[in-house]
Amino acid sequence: MLKRQRPGASENDWHKLDNAGKMYPFIRSDWQTTLFRLTAVMKTNVDPVKLKGAVMKAFSQFPQFNVVLKPGLFWYYFQKTKNEPDVQLDEHYPCTQYERRLSVSPIHVYFKEKEIAIEFSHALTDGYGASAFLRAVLIAYLQDSSLNDNLGKTQIVCCSEANREDSYLENYDPSVPGLKRSGRAFHLPYKAVPPGIYFSTTGTVPLDKLLNKAKADGVTITVWLTAFYISVMAEMIQDFNWKAHPVVINVPVNLRPLYNSDTLRNFFVTIMPQIDCRLGHFSFEEILTHVKNYMSLEVDKRYINQQFKRNIDIESNFAVRLIPLPLKRLIFPSLYYHFGERQYSGGFSNLGAFRLPEEINSEVKEVHILVPPSSGNLIKVGCISYNNNFSITFGSLAHEKELERRFFSGLRKQGLPVRLSVNY
Repeated sequence: MLKRQRPGASENDWHKLDNAGKMYPFIRSDWQTTLFRLTAVMKTNVDPVKLKGAVMKAFSQFPQFNVVLKPGLFWYYFQKTKNEPDVQLDEHYPCTQYERRLSVSPIHVYFKEKEIAIEFSHALTDGYGASAFLRAVLIAYLQDSSLNDNLGKTQIVCCSEANREDSYLENYDPSVPGLKRSGRAFHLPYKAVPPGIYFSTTGTVPLDKLLNKAKADGVTITVWLTAFYISVMAEMIQDFNWKAHPVVINVPVNLRPLYNSDTLRNFFVTIMPQIDCRLGHFSFEEILTHVKNYMSLEVDKRYINQQFKRNIDIESNFAVRLIPLPLKRLIFPSLYYHFGERQYSGGFSNLGAFRLPEEINSEVKEVHILVPPSSGNLIKVGCISYNNNFSITFGSLAHEKELERRFFSGLRKQGLPVRLSVNY
């Protein structure tokens, strides 16, 4: 909800959605809200008044986030708003408060006991931009809390023009050949729960132990966990005698280091490591080797530029541009499933390390990420680390919890202690 107007805001300040963000407003639904959540578990109970002040301060540092979504003739766009953000008690399932009306903020802020949770529309930003905003909110909140004399020295870094660029367009090369479409992947044979429900299962693992495990196998944490996720799903196909299609995991890659970009808008592509269970049994070691080799090859600017080429060519196609927005709303959801979620079995997103200044680091106990719910892939995984806590959260639109149970019990069998928390 948006409240009274803030003086001094320009009504004419607007900008286009980036290339990745353009699709999300069209596919929004009661199940597929396109919202993802970052949660900070604080050391003490949250003061909502101070939190509201911290959010307003963060928006002043991130003016491109203080917007509302508006429909144009052919595409949606963001317009700067004079409305103040609302801070609400967290009393619903996460990532489910889908707003049918427009002119609402793409950022929702919640609190409950010791938790600060912020939900972001993927139309606005990705995990990197969301982390930067949450960090700004926490710094401002803890400064206002006057917890120690050093907090006043911590400053929030302002956004620059480089933070606002559409890095897809900046790095687009029209001479690169496009990508071919993949085939159908395996999907868990589950039914979606009713709208308004989104289950989360979080396992927290000691970061040092997980890192040692991955290093012992000569891979990164992302490669190790992706391979482990594939192996669990492949095991379920065999044990339940499900019809086998390739097990394909959609893994987002943050492109900022690769392209020297500082944008806070979406800037990622996805790569899709896979195994084909129709070919026979694969051991975990075999899957691990395959995923390692695949990801080392695919995270290459030459191949990533092909994704830019395909996606931007679709957006700039004259016929596509001429389709009126109401007709796009009817067509794009089925295209998104057919050319997107149909091609993978689940998602695995590792946001990496979330860091705060040393002066306030101990005031936050844990940080979690919950990826957006998806009607095309009912179960997805998001990871983030804070200090020595590595958080792995399954977001699910299915009642069945066999995948989560096997995944976390499997980690324990690998010698990794897991502390579980659920919202069901």
